[in-house]
Amino acid sequence: MRILWFTNDPMPAVNKRLGKPVASGTGHWMPSLLDHLVESPDTEVEIATAYPGAKDDQFTDDCVRYFVIGQPKRPGIFFDCRPGDLSACAALVRERAADIVHIHGTERFYGLLAARKLIQAPCVISIQGLLGACRDAFFGSLSAGAIWKANRLLELATRRGLIWLYLDYARAARHEHEILSGAKSFMGRTDWDRAHLKSVNPSASYYHTGELLRSVFMQNRWNLQECQRRTILFTKFGRAPYRGTELLLKAMLIVRRQFPDVKLRLVDHVNTRRGYDRFLYRTICDSELQKNVEVLGYLDAPSLATELCRTHVFTITSYVENSPNSLCEAMQVGVPCVATYAGGIPSLIEHRRTGLLVPKGDAQVLADSVMNVFRNDELAMRLSRAARNEALERHAPQRVLSQVMNTYNDVIANGQLVSRLVAV
Repeated sequence: MRILWFTNDPMPAVNKRLGKPVASGTGHWMPSLLDHLVESPDTEVEIATAYPGAKDDQFTDDCVRYFVIGQPKRPGIFFDCRPGDLSACAALVRERAADIVHIHGTERFYGLLAARKLIQAPCVISIQGLLGACRDAFFGSLSAGAIWKANRLLELATRRGLIWLYLDYARAARHEHEILSGAKSFMGRTDWDRAHLKSVNPSASYYHTGELLRSVFMQNRWNLQECQRRTILFTKFGRAPYRGTELLLKAMLIVRRQFPDVKLRLVDHVNTRRGYDRFLYRTICDSELQKNVEVLGYLDAPSLATELCRTHVFTITSYVENSPNSLCEAMQVGVPCVATYAGGIPSLIEHRRTGLLVPKGDAQVLADSVMNVFRNDELAMRLSRAARNEALERHAPQRVLSQVMNTYNDVIANGQLVSRLVAV
């Protein structure tokens, strides 16, 4: 089977060729899946990415052919849909004559190839996040005044910062709606993404397929006796307000009253030139949380797995998510998880069995749930065991690979059937 992928973010081999950090960014499940696909003698994978700031390029690395579609480097280009980029992708599909095209994500323009019938090859689109839903919840609980404070004047003048990012999401969400309503075959992971798809495209084929996690999270296991008590790990700091960082900081004030030595460790890239990051730092300082908050910066997979093992509680506080891999990784390690009842998270966590779910935007319940884990060792160990067992089964490599290959084969078979009917 010849497979052509389109990915939102560049794969590690592309980053390496362009002199970029190989392990940074998102989409870590794709290299994991690629490793298993290339091991099969019956599959051949080629990968294309539109890359802002790069030139057109193609090369082979470890038996995989990569295609870089160059784009100008300017703010907002990531979500742009330039006719030339779309034409280049359509031409690549025709040239490579793959058995199936797999588009990872609805966030960028690639899905328009299928929605606008620009390609004839069988095509399936993975639903990762949904920008329309993120747009609607983008500012979380921030007031208008807080939104203004979270943007620097320089950012507003140079098309950067939260407000411009929101406008980029809004623009891309229109293309995403066209993709969801016009394409035929999709892969998803939660009841939430399926409901959003079916609301605009009831006749679309939906295939439930899991994702492969990096193996290091399966190899490490959380132990209550070895973790650092009264510590919280959070991995969405500084991304966007809908990730709920402000909510977590409010909850920290409540937790600190009962546990003055509580520690919140924040894992993410931090750019003090960004207005929103500065706003979060000011919030921490104004709340006098400096002694309770530690910014760890970016962590590679082994370091993150180690950090998960030494934390007491992992949190997801987003106002909207689909199936955050950071949560899945934490569950596989077995650290007790507290997450908001938002988006697809209820498809991952069963309340009080594999984790604790809290209403989105409710700092009081979030704080209470975290403190329940701090106080109740039996609860912590029970959640840990159940979450790890659930995640190990859900993300088992052979299970996920079988789901993906069955999806590919079914989409190809349906495409061949349509072609015969058209010919008749």
